Order: sequence, then C-alpha cells, then structure tokens
Amino acid sequence: MEQIRHLLKEHRDSKLAEQTRLLQTIPGIGLLSAITLMCEIGDFSAFKRPKQLFAYFGLDPKIKQSGNFAGVDLKMSKRGSPFARRCIYVLALQSVSLRINGTPKNPVLRAYYEEKCKSKPKMTALGAVMHKVCNIIFAILRDEKPFSLITPEEHRAAYIAQRKEAA
Repeated sequence: MEQIRHLLKEHRDSKLAEQTRLLQTIPGIGLLSAITLMCEIGDFSAFKRPKQLFAYFGLDPKIKQSGNFAGVDLKMSKRGSPFARRCIYVLALQSVSLRINGTPKNPVLRAYYEEKCKSKPKMTALGAVMHKVCNIIFAILRDEKPFSLITPEEHRAAYIAQRKEAA
C-alpha cells in the first residue's frame, strides 16, 4: 500500500493519479478501491456512455432468449471484471448503510434504496444502487470534477437551467 502511495506521489500530475483523487471524493471509497477501479478501467476515454461501463463491469442484464421465448428472470451478466464489480458492490453497501448515530452515509442513495426495497427484493434494490454508483463514477471521470451530493430535484433544476442557457 505504501508503494502505491509513493508512486501516486511521484506521478501526481498523471491522469491515473488525478482520476484516483477524484474517485476518493465519493464517500466510502478509499485509496485501495479507487486505484483498483482505475486499474480495471484503464483508459477511460474508451467509454462514451455509462452503459458501456456497466457492461465492462458486468452489471448489465443477462438476457435469455430463444425464438419467441423471452426469459423474464434477468440477472447480472457478471462477464466483466470481478474485482471492479466487488469494489462497486462494497461502495453500494457503504452508500446505503447508516452511521452509528443512525444518519445515512449517502442520504440520496439510501432513499433510492429504500424506495426500491418497497417493490423489489433487497439484492435487486442493491443492484440498482450499484448502477447509480457506476453512473456517479462515470460522471466524475467524464466531467473531471469531484463528487458533490445533490438531490435528484437539484440535479433536474440545474439541468433545465443549463439547457435554457444553451438555447
């Protein structure tokens, strides 16, 4: 671990070091998880859309289809990197967990998880949170900006304001 820290200090201006620092702004992600994700992703410029990152990590649905039959019991394909998928799983667990005093570590993802749990099994809801976490990772690396916790309503308002400025 010390060797990794030393290499990141030596090459602090490198793209890998910058992206690792950006990922560490997400609550619950440490140096080891950030560096694991960045090593598994490699060149981020290969990903144009979040769905490509989902598929790379193996978070995309595995479709069972033959002729006219289309299976309805969908599961994760798990065809991607098991190390990256495990990091995202742990990060999703961290995001929906509560602190000792009972407050959520990430209130937005906790509310999303609880809403999903009303109609879905807990592991399915956690899979949906993993997708959200993957979206967050994609957005941070695409925009090269640190993580900031905003509610969906605030995000929607900022998006609409941005669209009005562009028009």
